[in-house]
Amino acid sequence: MLYRRALTREMGLATGAVLAVLIAIALVVLFIRLLGDVARGELANEAVFAFLGFTLLYFLPVLMTIALFAGVLLPLSRMWRDSEMVIWFGAGISLTQWLRPVIAFALPFVGVMLLLTLVINPWAQTKKNEYRQDLKSRSDSALVVPGLFAESNGGQRVYYVESLNPLTGTVRNVFMQSRLDGQLGLVVAREGNHTELPDGSRYLVFKDGRRYEGTPGRLDYRIAQFERYWMRLDAAPVEATGANIRYAPLTQLLAEPSPLAHAELLWRFGVPFSALVLAAIAVPLSFVNTRARRSWGLLFALLVYFVYNNLLSLAQTWVAQGRLDVWAGSLAPHVLMLGVALGLFYLRSAQAGLRSRRA
Repeated sequence: MLYRRALTREMGLATGAVLAVLIAIALVVLFIRLLGDVARGELANEAVFAFLGFTLLYFLPVLMTIALFAGVLLPLSRMWRDSEMVIWFGAGISLTQWLRPVIAFALPFVGVMLLLTLVINPWAQTKKNEYRQDLKSRSDSALVVPGLFAESNGGQRVYYVESLNPLTGTVRNVFMQSRLDGQLGLVVAREGNHTELPDGSRYLVFKDGRRYEGTPGRLDYRIAQFERYWMRLDAAPVEATGANIRYAPLTQLLAEPSPLAHAELLWRFGVPFSALVLAAIAVPLSFVNTRARRSWGLLFALLVYFVYNNLLSLAQTWVAQGRLDVWAGSLAPHVLMLGVALGLFYLRSAQAGLRSRRA
């Protein structure tokens, strides 16, 4: 029908616009945070965009939930403000009939979110963790950041370079301090670069510099001038980390009876289902009283979203701690919000019926 096509078109435009804005904001915030990690030497330069993509994928279901909620709420609120809803009510269309096109529009989003939470995100987080471990196990070459002191091997080596040519990998004005068997060594060189031999071994090659070696507090330092100084870079050992439940595939979570696995399943299924419930709540929540402030409806909508999201988080925490049964934790937040939706539908339908009788 005409009202379904018009509503679906407006919901598509509004949802797409809100999702694009949310993704842009998330990208900026995450990019600034990752740049801070790079500046502190906690993350390699080449890993920024990979981590940006992995992290955005993790937050994408939540962003899609907010975009879908706003994408349904905003067009219907506009129709209330422009008195289009009164016309449709006068034509015999009840408030509950608007639920069908909204649910039909929301179901593809819910399917994509289920795919993200159940399949794509566990795989992406696993790859992110593997990449992080690979970065930790790399040689000292991944730690050098121009203008900053960087430590490696538990503080046994300290590096500082003034500048770095990203095309050639050559660093200028290099300083390195190393400590071996109580001997303190200082290397100052005009430039340096990293070299990997055919056997896979890596070396840091300093050119045109001096090495100072001795024991702190004594004056018998040895000074050696060199044209080239080769120092082997061994891969840093990486401690084995326990498997994170967030990285576990769906089959493993279903086979594992632990409370942590149940809590993770609650979250993975709960977020997409909450998007569907919020889309349904947006239908009666979109009511706008033209005599009141327009911001009240949006504030109440934000309150509903935050309450729902906190209920999901609280249920997940209680299930993980064993304080709540998995079925009770999975159903309680959604049943409560469905009750809110039914109450709002009853209230708005009564108001719509009263308006149509007055008209």
